Amino acid sequence: MEHPRVEFESRRIASRFCVIPPSMGLLLFLFAMITVFSLLSAYFLSLHNLRNILVQSAVHVLVATGITMVMATRGIDLSVGGILALSSIVTAWLIKADLPVTVAIATGLLTGAGMGFANGVGVARLGLSPFIITLGTAGIFRAVSLIFTEARPIYGMPLSFRSMGVDQLGPIPVSVIIALAVVTVGYFTVEWTSFGINARAVGDNLEAALRMGVPVGWTYVGVYVFSGFTAALGGLVITARLNTAEAIAGWGIELEAIAAAVIGGTSFSGGEARILGTLLGALTIGVLNNGLTLCNVPSYYQQLVVGLVFVSAVLAEGRRRNVSGKNQIARQRRGQ
Repeated sequence: MEHPRVEFESRRIASRFCVIPPSMGLLLFLFAMITVFSLLSAYFLSLHNLRNILVQSAVHVLVATGITMVMATRGIDLSVGGILALSSIVTAWLIKADLPVTVAIATGLLTGAGMGFANGVGVARLGLSPFIITLGTAGIFRAVSLIFTEARPIYGMPLSFRSMGVDQLGPIPVSVIIALAVVTVGYFTVEWTSFGINARAVGDNLEAALRMGVPVGWTYVGVYVFSGFTAALGGLVITARLNTAEAIAGWGIELEAIAAAVIGGTSFSGGEARILGTLLGALTIGVLNNGLTLCNVPSYYQQLVVGLVFVSAVLAEGRRRNVSGKNQIARQRRGQ
């Protein structure tokens, strides 16, 4: 019998070659959407609108990157919306209390990471289901946000803070640069660090990971801390862009972030984290929402379309895994 680490590494290397077809399919779908919407609306390909798509997608990219890391361990994080809101409120409140902007930002990010740490401890130490613990903390974080602000927004951020949401570095918005930086860090972490390999090993086969000596508990904690951090960063970007922090910020963003990860090729079954695919998935949702809005499609129909794309991605992933499993069985039979 093949050693678990050798087996996992061989599957990891093989997966790098298998990532191209799904990504190419998503790129073709994205290109097809851009072509259709450009024919339906002359404004769609304008520089102003393309910039809007990138800026609006940046927050989804940030949140979805963190969720992708969690999904690698066969987990889920439904609390990112609450983390986003509470972190942005903490940051805005500290800024309004005349603390330095850098201190307020650092505190907001640490708040998000701390909430992620609580989720990780619930999964790793208390043995709670990721779905249950993050569903519960989602309600708690949102409720704390509402209670703390009395459901009133916090207005008026200084320009030094708003720069991350409205400024540009050359032709590229700062928020887009932040999102791309997080994607780069996430990709490098997943593909080339022991932490990323451990996260995928835990999601691929927990028992084998334990036999390999993987620090499973700390791996769970680490991915949820990362998810909390990226959600908090997304909250800061939204607050900077809108000049407002409010308790309802990020409402429903967890569903679109999960959809971006799944559309990008990351499976609920764990064992993989397609960070670049998540980037494409978030852009796909951004292009869909923007194009449908320009075509005067009501918001509830937009949700229907995004839902259909999400379900299609799940079905395609299931079919891909089924074919892969059959091929593996066939290879084993030929080797006997």
